[in-house]
Amino acid sequence: MPTKLEARVSQHDREIAAIRKLILTGMRMIAETQASQRENARELKALTASQRETDRELKALIRSLRGGTNGHSNLR
Repeated sequence: MPTKLEARVSQHDREIAAIRKLILTGMRMIAETQASQRENARELKALTASQRETDRELKALIRSLRGGTNGHSNLR
């Protein structure tokens, strides 16, 4: 029959093992979160570049439509 001291040591060993498992799980989660954030940053950078190009094209379209008469001075 285990003594009180042995029972306490055994309990502490189980607690330490559980804490170690929690730490390892937390470290894995942090690594996954960091990888996800890096991917999101890459995608946001690509989206920003695409949006800039879309803005340039839209401004060019608007400028081209402002003349709008196609060489005709009288529309009616």
